[in-house]
Amino acid sequence: MGIYEIAMTALGVGGFTGLTMSFVLKIFLETGIKESVGSVYKKQLEDHKFLLKNSEKVFQYKLDASKSLYKILRDIIPRRSHPDMDWDDACEIIASGFSSHEKALNDFLCEYQSTLSDEILKRVRGAISACSDGHFEFYWDSKQQEPVCTKTAREKATELYDALDVAVEMLRKEVHEMISMPPPQR
Repeated sequence: MGIYEIAMTALGVGGFTGLTMSFVLKIFLETGIKESVGSVYKKQLEDHKFLLKNSEKVFQYKLDASKSLYKILRDIIPRRSHPDMDWDDACEIIASGFSSHEKALNDFLCEYQSTLSDEILKRVRGAISACSDGHFEFYWDSKQQEPVCTKTAREKATELYDALDVAVEMLRKEVHEMISMPPPQR
């Protein structure tokens, strides 16, 4: 074997070894990059699943709260007892149930306060306060032998109704916004 043949063999082996090394290096780099990118996407997917699960739970609680608060409002409104019944008559009936309305609203807050916005909490607490204050706005009519609702009690009944009506509408809008808008991206 001459120098030329040894040189060609050395170059061939060296080239083959270099080519093999570059091929192996390329495979290792591609695999490393794929695994790295894959782990990043996997982490993002897990984060997204976690946020989605929490969003679903919050949505369900808000939906349940909306239904519950609407039912409370509907239960407060009295049925028409006669054709000429006006708002003052309705307020007297609402005022006569201040204790049960206050209990229903307190139970509602115990169940759903964590998912309610500050404005809705403020309205519901205002409704509870109206019930609480309205308890004391009756006097005893000795002729008819029954409690009589004062003007202030009727005003507190209107305050109760108005606060709940606004809170129901606010909560309904929050639920609708959650339906129509995708959750914010991080």
